[in-house]
Amino acid sequence: MSKSKWIWHPGAFELYHSMLLHNRRTSAKTVSAYGKTERKSVFYAPMWRADGPQRNAELTKTEVVDRDETIILRSNTPYCCAIVDDKKYPPNTPISLCKGTHTIILQGFKADGFPAFYIEGNVFNTDRTWVTCNENIIKPSRNAGQSELYTSPCDNPEVFKFEYKKTDPVSVKSIDGGALYDFGREVFGKIVVRGQGQESYFLSLGESYEEALDVDFCQICVNATLENGEYVSESVAFRYIFIPNLATPLDIFVNFEYLPLATSASFECDDELINTLWKVCEYTMLLNSREGFFDGIKRDRWVWSGDAYQSYFVNYYLAFDKEIVKRTIRILRGSEPMTKHINTISDYTFYWLCSIWDYYFYTGDKDFVSDIYEDMKEVLAFVENRLASDGMFERKPDDWVFMDWSTFDSNGPMCAEQAVLCKAYDSISKCAKLLGDEPMKKHAQARYEYIKEQINARYWCEEKGAFIDDYKSGKKNVTRHANIFAILFNLTTKERQEKIVKNVIYNKEITPITTPYFEFYELDAMCQIGDFEYMTNMLNSYWGGMLRLGATTIWEEFDPTKNGIEHYEMYGGKYEKSLCHAWGASPIYLLGKYALGVYPTEPGYQKYEVKPNLMSFKHFRGAVPTPNGTITVSYDKDFVTVLSQIDGGTLLLNGKEYEIKANEELKVNLN
Repeated sequence: MSKSKWIWHPGAFELYHSMLLHNRRTSAKTVSAYGKTERKSVFYAPMWRADGPQRNAELTKTEVVDRDETIILRSNTPYCCAIVDDKKYPPNTPISLCKGTHTIILQGFKADGFPAFYIEGNVFNTDRTWVTCNENIIKPSRNAGQSELYTSPCDNPEVFKFEYKKTDPVSVKSIDGGALYDFGREVFGKIVVRGQGQESYFLSLGESYEEALDVDFCQICVNATLENGEYVSESVAFRYIFIPNLATPLDIFVNFEYLPLATSASFECDDELINTLWKVCEYTMLLNSREGFFDGIKRDRWVWSGDAYQSYFVNYYLAFDKEIVKRTIRILRGSEPMTKHINTISDYTFYWLCSIWDYYFYTGDKDFVSDIYEDMKEVLAFVENRLASDGMFERKPDDWVFMDWSTFDSNGPMCAEQAVLCKAYDSISKCAKLLGDEPMKKHAQARYEYIKEQINARYWCEEKGAFIDDYKSGKKNVTRHANIFAILFNLTTKERQEKIVKNVIYNKEITPITTPYFEFYELDAMCQIGDFEYMTNMLNSYWGGMLRLGATTIWEEFDPTKNGIEHYEMYGGKYEKSLCHAWGASPIYLLGKYALGVYPTEPGYQKYEVKPNLMSFKHFRGAVPTPNGTITVSYDKDFVTVLSQIDGGTLLLNGKEYEIKANEELKVNLN
């Protein structure tokens, strides 16, 4: 089997597909022209600069050939060549290499995409060992970009590799003179409409029944004109299709479009609601796992750093697909120069920095950290150039401080922002140590310690027994967010953490969180201190509340005080809320890490622990993926059983430790 992969200038693949995905969002609008009013799909531009790839590429490699061989350069552009020992060869031309040392330079240009190269050989096969040529006198050479998806000479890296599956509606009903097609749950793909002649049809799409029937306010629509009896749409997301004024139903199906992630994870217990929830979270996550991790599959279909940061953790406990994490990180980084925060949001820039060390700790992939490290330092330089004179973060006029959909005292330096910045410095310090960058390690570590000290000195309010949002305003406003981070990131003393649990987490007067996004952090923090009942109660009440309302994927936001179609309202629109949002899939991570109890203690699971917790369950069984195999855990009233495909594990149970050996069942009697 060939070891060759298509290669390109580092980052070009991600930037190209990022440019496409961020510029294909549409929104249904009522358009009037020439005396005619109709509902149409209108382009919706991204909120940030959508960077394109570098159009030129120059990659090189020097190797010793131990026997004569012939290679051929393949490329996706005719404007390319291979320079072998100073002699140029066009593509698709046999190149003879005799025994000895050779240097090959690949050069290419593509105006409407990015140049990519493919060579099969014993020595000069294309892979990441090729490096950039004299890219920048300041920067060192970088390894070529590649993807595990593109290993055949017939592949085209400019076409993203999705798979397709024909999916039919589960029911078709006649309603108000039209036809309603229900696909049973949310789907994403190309709608195929078949009929007669050249007829035109208006398709009102909806994640909910109500949205599809509300043709004047649906968020996504399709204007389908048949050619030779058939129409195929661009890929869109929906559960329902409503076609008004349709006496005879048409033949409609969807070519369901998906990325075939191999999921070896599972969770099953005696609580059927939790079993259903796990499956719904899995499906939500898989729908939003594509070129990168999307926020939601219907409305934005964009890559947002805060959303993606949580998707990384869910992925580590669901599919453990390293490639999609790396693609997402590169997509979010964009290209130079960095002129605004990632997604224009300050905390989203900080999460991006945090994600690099987290990725390494779960995967052990030092090569990627090395590849992205210069970008990491440039992002940090951008951040530090915008800090206040005292070295703390304070919003500048063009900053978007998000944190969550909640009401904060946010005009001044927010405590929650300092907490995430502190975490980001910790990540940079660890990455710098990993790569031997001692000056950066010392700088980042000092900044981490300083900000942590300032958080405790400036924001702690003994009167409230909690951290306040802003120490400058004098309002002493308390929200959950900074206090959750103080626990989760271990930014304060155990004594203060205990006060936070009492005065904030369990205090019903403190505004509750209404997004699965920040419930992720709240539940992670509570599990970290061993309060598992808080998590299981929230899974049943909060996530279970969505399921009881008929959710087949997890929503962007859920407020149990709302009723009816109020649940679908957001951003001033009747149906703008995403009903399939990746940040809602965190129960997969929470159950894998804290119920099954599996987590690495050394990078890449070289060492790991299994500390299962029965919580409110009578029994459970599940599996967690790792870089080199799966760990399966079961727990009932009599036994805890662990079967792992990897060495290096320790089972922690009732104060005792048991060695976990690869492929040997470990069964501990609890009686």
